[in-house]
Amino acid sequence: MKTKILSGFAALVLCVAVSATAQTTQYVTLNQSNLPIQTNQLVSVVGYDWTDKPPILGYPAGGGLINLTPYLTSFSQGSSSQTAYFSQIPQIATGMTNVSISGGWATFQITTPTTATVISNYVPADAIVIPASATGNVQIILESSPDLVNWTAASPGIYGASAGTNRFFRVRAAVSP
Repeated sequence: MKTKILSGFAALVLCVAVSATAQTTQYVTLNQSNLPIQTNQLVSVVGYDWTDKPPILGYPAGGGLINLTPYLTSFSQGSSSQTAYFSQIPQIATGMTNVSISGGWATFQITTPTTATVISNYVPADAIVIPASATGNVQIILESSPDLVNWTAASPGIYGASAGTNRFFRVRAAVSP
């Protein structure tokens, strides 16, 4: 009986530990090649060939390029010439679809955040939150205003558009007596 309970408890702990994983991290070393990446991934240059000093370029989803080279160097990309300036390692960039290196090598840390992490840590600035430590009753009130100054009680439902006037809504909390 104790063995079944302990193995069930161990399985539960393992499931919780696996579901609590916030992100995945991998390390990739490139030698004169390209690395396709997802736009939500964080890319950090964590190692670099200081002997050959190759240019490292990142390509954002919207076009153009980002220079990730951690050393002062000049290089050409097509018909344009660019100069990169010294920056510290690690560098962190996101929003790219590809990273490339011309000559030499570089090591990248690629972190992929999970959607659950982003959502669970997000509380909108205009959200009404009743803390778990609150005592007593709290009344949630929906109000409407034509000018953001004079507010009147409103009910949830369907509202028609009115020509010439705006209609603003807000939600607020009030402690009930």
